[in-house]
Amino acid sequence: MNQIKYILLFSVLLFASINAFSNNELQAKAEKAYSEKNYKEAINLYETILKEGLTSYKLHYNLGNAYYKNNELGKAIYNYELANKLQPNNKDIKTNLKIATEKTIDKIESKENFFIVAIKSGLVNSLSTNGWAWTSIFSLIGTLALAFLFFTTNRLTLKRIGFFLSGISLIVFIASMILGFTSLNDKQVSNFAIILNREVKIYEEPVTPSKSKFILHEGTRISVIETNSDWTNIKLENGNEGWIKTSVIGVF
Repeated sequence: MNQIKYILLFSVLLFASINAFSNNELQAKAEKAYSEKNYKEAINLYETILKEGLTSYKLHYNLGNAYYKNNELGKAIYNYELANKLQPNNKDIKTNLKIATEKTIDKIESKENFFIVAIKSGLVNSLSTNGWAWTSIFSLIGTLALAFLFFTTNRLTLKRIGFFLSGISLIVFIASMILGFTSLNDKQVSNFAIILNREVKIYEEPVTPSKSKFILHEGTRISVIETNSDWTNIKLENGNEGWIKTSVIGVF
């Protein structure tokens, strides 16, 4: 019985080693193809690795670069978004995502004030989910320690300092909890998508034929209301809604 267990364990380890070696070999070939400006081959190799079940921010980032160089803007932005979701504080990803997004055709104005959206997004993404968790823990400890100082000291100056700083620590704790939960929700809920095709029609109903409402172009970011294998109900930042074929978008 023990021999069978050892054989099975050895087989699993051997398969994992072979698979890892194969993926490393494919990555090396993909990087070489990219350096030689053979972007289509690099794309095929990176996509093959992803289909094998291996995923990482670096893979999506490199694939995004290959798609960008191959003038496939929608797929480039989609992979940058996937990389950004896995590694939200990576400056290279954010820079390339910004450069690619600036080249999109559709310029959709948000209903919300631009500065409010920018500040909100900047705050949420300024730390990772773990970063916000640690900030909330330390600020809570600080609040309790300073509150203890306020209630136990007899010196008026220390009481004032304890009261003032404990109030600030409490505000930081509440803010970090809210921003942390927002960051966690953004990571867990896949309710956004990117248009992958050059140009797509948005329809009034999820049936064919249906009246076209408007047209979107590759790289445009959209909110997903509901989706199935054939149709996806989307919403734009300006409030416009419609139905789109699921096959022409990448949900992240």
